[in-house]
Amino acid sequence: MHNRRAPALLKLFIALAGPLAAAAQDDRIAALEAQLTATQEQVTQMQAVVQALVEQVAAARDDLPQVEGAPAALSFAEPPQRIEPELEETFADQILVRDLSHDERDHELEARPELFIQSRYTAIPIEGATGDDVTANFGLSRLELRWAGRVSDKIGMGYEIQFHPAPDGASEELVNDAYVEYYANDAITIKAGQFVKPFGFDIQHSSSVRESPERGIYAGYFFPGQRDRGVLVSAKLDDAADWLRGTTLYAGVLNGNRFFNDNNRQLNYNLRLRKMFDSIPLALGASMQLGKQLLPPGVEGDNNENVFGLDAQFVVGRMGIRGEFMTGHTPSTLLGLGANFAPGFRPGAHSSGVAVLADYYLTERDQVYGRYDQFLMDPVSGADVRAFNFGYLRKTGTNSRIGVDYQFKDGVTYNDDELNTRLSVNWNVWF
Repeated sequence: MHNRRAPALLKLFIALAGPLAAAAQDDRIAALEAQLTATQEQVTQMQAVVQALVEQVAAARDDLPQVEGAPAALSFAEPPQRIEPELEETFADQILVRDLSHDERDHELEARPELFIQSRYTAIPIEGATGDDVTANFGLSRLELRWAGRVSDKIGMGYEIQFHPAPDGASEELVNDAYVEYYANDAITIKAGQFVKPFGFDIQHSSSVRESPERGIYAGYFFPGQRDRGVLVSAKLDDAADWLRGTTLYAGVLNGNRFFNDNNRQLNYNLRLRKMFDSIPLALGASMQLGKQLLPPGVEGDNNENVFGLDAQFVVGRMGIRGEFMTGHTPSTLLGLGANFAPGFRPGAHSSGVAVLADYYLTERDQVYGRYDQFLMDPVSGADVRAFNFGYLRKTGTNSRIGVDYQFKDGVTYNDDELNTRLSVNWNVWF
């Protein structure tokens, strides 16, 4: 009897369970719908409250007097706008040049070279300039090809050749850089070969990114070609002490050959210290060279070649300012493979130079600048020369820039980077 009743009870349970389950499911859905409706009403109320607050804040701002520099009114749809910080950082990098005289440890050497072309148009020679003192009309002032980078964990190298001296018959100037580097540790680099002298700012500032068409007048007289041959040790002093953070020390033993093979069988000693203050932003540098130079035949006296320099780079808002001062014994020779003695040289005489550049950042692509440049005791003429440049720069692409420069100058200069015309138009392209 018991076994016969079981199937019947099971059938009855199944028949009753279906309607009960459906009723429970309907109750659950109804509860969820009620909860959704209540939540939607709360969201609508919150939106109304937020919008009312936005309107009240906007009305309150409209009642206040307008003050220049005050933040814009709140917008529910868009956040407040501001100048993009990366643009400000880019301008600061341009003025300070944080990687001035950097080593190659952070860049792996590639087969593709770096290319740089600078085409130029010059016109309106300054008073007193002859055909030998100017390069008129259209020209190619720089054609350079460079490979540089790290070849292993401890070794790097740099090699740069330039073609623009070839038309002038100056084949000895074709090699710009040829050096090797050894990375003793994360802070110390040893460089040997031919490279840019570690002195001042303008000497080491690349022509591809420099604002003015040429370096300061002093650069071509004290350090023609900007290069020398020898050994250089650079040390980052960040870990030495907190107050030395951002400081780099450079110490070199160089030929003092004014770019080519040593001509007096004596060495020069160079020392430079540079500190970055990123929070300001500001960079300060001090440089020193101690050495000897050749005297013209039959001339006796002081043959020292000691030079001292101070430089500073500073950014405030959209304005970048650079200043550099250099002084030392008047150089006895000019750039040349042989001993090309300067006619205005006198043993023991001193020459000094100063340049101040102010660069204003108009837009992401446009800048204007002005520069005062002065050199006292020109070793060729014995005169003092002063110049003032003002110019406009326009970026025409990621790797292209056009610059127009006009110069007021009261005398001819004879350094290797001569610019004895008033008008100069430059187009730089690098890749």
